[in-house]
Amino acid sequence: MRAQLGELETALVDLAHSIASDTGVSSIEGLPPLVDSDKAWAALESSGLLTLRADGGTVLDLVLCAEQFASTLSATPFLGASLARELVGTSDDRIVVSLDGMSAPDALGATSIAFVRAGHAHVTGVEGELPTADRSRVSIRASASDVTSLATVDEQTFLAIAKLLLSADLVGNGIAALTDAVAYANERQQFGVPIGSFQALQHLLADAWVAVIAARNAVRSAAWRVEHNASGAKASAARAATVAAEAGITACEVATQALGGIGHTWEHLMSVRLRRALVNRSLLPATAPELLRAPIATTPTGSAEPDGFDLRDDHIEASVRARLRSWLATKPSTENWHAQLAAAGFVGVSMPVDAGGAGLPVTCEAIVSEELGDGDFPPPPAIAHLAHAIAEFGTLEQREVHLAHMLDGSARWCQGFSEPGAGSDLASLRTRAIAEGDDYVINGRKIWTSEAAQAEWILLLCRTGDHPHRGLSVLLFPLATPGVEVSTIVTAWGSDEFAEVSFQDVRVPRSALLGVEGQGWEIAMSLLAIERGPADIGWISRFRRTAHALLTTPESFGRDDVQRAAAWIEALDATVAVTLTQRRNGTFDPSTGSIDKLLMTKVDQLLHTAALQSAPNALATQTSQELERYLWARAASVFGGTSQIQRNIVAQRVLGLPRP
Repeated sequence: MRAQLGELETALVDLAHSIASDTGVSSIEGLPPLVDSDKAWAALESSGLLTLRADGGTVLDLVLCAEQFASTLSATPFLGASLARELVGTSDDRIVVSLDGMSAPDALGATSIAFVRAGHAHVTGVEGELPTADRSRVSIRASASDVTSLATVDEQTFLAIAKLLLSADLVGNGIAALTDAVAYANERQQFGVPIGSFQALQHLLADAWVAVIAARNAVRSAAWRVEHNASGAKASAARAATVAAEAGITACEVATQALGGIGHTWEHLMSVRLRRALVNRSLLPATAPELLRAPIATTPTGSAEPDGFDLRDDHIEASVRARLRSWLATKPSTENWHAQLAAAGFVGVSMPVDAGGAGLPVTCEAIVSEELGDGDFPPPPAIAHLAHAIAEFGTLEQREVHLAHMLDGSARWCQGFSEPGAGSDLASLRTRAIAEGDDYVINGRKIWTSEAAQAEWILLLCRTGDHPHRGLSVLLFPLATPGVEVSTIVTAWGSDEFAEVSFQDVRVPRSALLGVEGQGWEIAMSLLAIERGPADIGWISRFRRTAHALLTTPESFGRDDVQRAAAWIEALDATVAVTLTQRRNGTFDPSTGSIDKLLMTKVDQLLHTAALQSAPNALATQTSQELERYLWARAASVFGGTSQIQRNIVAQRVLGLPRP
């Protein structure tokens, strides 16, 4: 799997951006009809963008270009002309598409209009311009007479591509809107500080950014699936459009608010962006009923190409998947599951060989989670983040002593981070380790420590100095050490995986220090970047199973909340694919892990709220599976990093807004 653009795709984006910038607008005065239609069409024709598909280009190529024309508010009819050529093939005419047979919404300088009806392409003339709410593009009216019928076409595939190009326009426009808003928020001052430092505005912009990036990933993923005729591709296109419409319009609405009064005036282009987004949403073709019931997309079959965007397994990933499926087909016992998985070679698959792992790409960890979840087997043990931390920062002796037992399940571990007064704000934690001779003496409390009641060892983040970040260190030691007390916490839904851990004059040797003293913050951030990855811990497969039950139930599949949840699951999956690709390539920015965490929380809560609404008897007893999952989903905005803190990270470290 390689959810990233290759060299040719990147070059195409650069070309499209150059043309779009040259024909785009940067002020109200540049809006149509002042755009030179001859210049716009000449740019499309001379660049080869009009013959992309005829020259071997893909649906993804069209999507990438559409993003660029939207980002510059270009009236150049790339979308209209490209879709027309999906119906009529290569043409020297200035022909654009109509999705309703009556008007063409992206049609600057066009002389004829193509549309599809009953599986046939048709061409007709132009009766004149048609005013619409979209001030950035020129719309024209189709002639009701002189209609010529052409060859048969695959109407459903055409409509899927139309949805994707409109979605790409929504995404490109939305990203540009937020980029403008962030720039303004960094400059505009109120009360003597930039308005971008206000947390309320940061959270609005962060949420909108997370959504539009997820939409971009969903649209690109669905475009690849349509091009390769992958299973469920047309449903993926419809779901990507659902996400893009929501995210693209929200991005423009939030950007308008961020711009304050100027965003609501004719002095600024933001209202133009919002108008364009609204019109795009109105143009999206309706989704066929059978697509509403389609299963959530999974990894497509086949072998990945050596370069470029490709969602299929490469030969290493395919080998791991085949071997795992073969083992699961033997119906292994789930008793002592960790040990069973480890003995079969499916724990720590991405760990270095010298640390006891298989040395495989991190994408193989996701494959293990995916296959176990799809087969309704228990998830792999949640130790990847701890094991990677010890492998990366540990001494040779620590790696030799701890990793083998951690991986094979003979020693169970927990992670001591959160405290009663320091949950998401780890920099304010107070559990302290004071050096005394050859030991550290620990005093303090941890809370919400997962699996502490069952664990033998703890990876403890504690304070060894006074600096909020440089004063933190990590210690590794047994929970049986004198002075440690573990108290189980029973949740509102009856589970007991959490515990409070108290330390009173706990003495551990200096050799328990992971890394060097004061390196705790760095270790914690590295560890959390992995812990927040929903692919590694099997969340997406669990979401798929719940969604499948809803999508195959006649009473629920057509509901808006169920369809919205299904759409966002695929957007999450597409976003995680990007993250895994970056982690595999060594280009992953840990700050963007907060995007995955926020998305995972959103999907968890959307899905399980819909599931609860779909179970009429769920509240008729003290507990039910639907109620338990709903209650757990509410906790998703706390565990692994509170959502509000994740929004701070996205706002400040990803978008570049100033700290308050």
